[in-house]
Amino acid sequence: MELLIHEREIVEKKRKIKWNEPEIFVDNEKKGRSGHMGHALTEFAPGKIMAFHSNCSPVRSCGHSAFGWMEYRVSEDYGQTWGESVKFPFSWETFLDGVNTVSVEKVVTCNNGDIVAFCLMNGQEKEICCEPWDCPMTVISKDGGKTWEKPVLFSEYKGRIYDAVYHKGVIYALEFCNDATTHFCGNKPEHVYRLFQSTDEGKSFEEVCVVPFADTIGRAYGNMIFTEKEELIIYAYNLHDEENMDYIASKDYGKTWGESKKSYVANKIRNPQVGILDGQYILHGRAGESEGGKGSFVIYTSANGIDWDEGTILVKDLRPACFYSENLTVTLPNGKQKMLVKYSENYHIGAVAGKWGQVNSMMATIESLD
Repeated sequence: MELLIHEREIVEKKRKIKWNEPEIFVDNEKKGRSGHMGHALTEFAPGKIMAFHSNCSPVRSCGHSAFGWMEYRVSEDYGQTWGESVKFPFSWETFLDGVNTVSVEKVVTCNNGDIVAFCLMNGQEKEICCEPWDCPMTVISKDGGKTWEKPVLFSEYKGRIYDAVYHKGVIYALEFCNDATTHFCGNKPEHVYRLFQSTDEGKSFEEVCVVPFADTIGRAYGNMIFTEKEELIIYAYNLHDEENMDYIASKDYGKTWGESKKSYVANKIRNPQVGILDGQYILHGRAGESEGGKGSFVIYTSANGIDWDEGTILVKDLRPACFYSENLTVTLPNGKQKMLVKYSENYHIGAVAGKWGQVNSMMATIESLD
């Protein structure tokens, strides 16, 4: 298979970065499978990285479904090489039970080394079979993924955990409380983003607040990041305005918030993922669903996480419903940083025009050049 995204240098506002040639992380085409959703990444010890990927049916919804289970691979050399895929037990057992499936879109590591996986509980009623969502769960590993504890209820709200970060001894997790019975984008007043925190390494979570976005109708996805000034920024996707991400910021860890505002992205964005590499903010994701954006993979940079450059299209071939992604920044033994970007890429498109397609799991790296 010819890879679509090739090594290139990208000159942006703050500093030049290099997008290195991606590799096929999981060759689902060769296996006759698909890999929709579930790109969680975490560094659980220096140089030791856990990367989740899904193992899904290539038939149901033309591969764009969660009908399957989660697996993960471990690297012990900062992502240079990877071990074999291992089934995530809770996901595999849930799949065998036949009621729900499990997706892991976010995972964090605590200071004590515990790994906390955030689990979406996907329903099977709809064609796409990752909706509706039940109440999410968490599962902890204390030994680098060799064994996992029993799953624990994360919250009593049905919905999808879109992001989780570990910051200064606290886990922060963002749930969009919409069970997607009607649509995964907000369509009722009670469909809101809630911020949770854990101060006991993921054993329990408490609600911090309802994130006070000006509006959540038509919103979905979500991402958050702590800036170098200790400001927490939360982003949301707007189905009806893909050129402007909603964002809102807090200077006191979610206790109070500033005004809900817009962050302009010239090539649109869907399922936004934000990270920091050498002090520069990196935003990547699928370039929206509206005309001119569908099927592209786009990357933006910013000096402050709000004002983004014009964006660089890495792929533009109108491939539908792929390029879900995640990133992880690691510091190498020599002190340099690199960002791993894991994402999905179609290897086949459904026979019906506009239908979804089966996807491979991909891995690329970004590094600063100056």
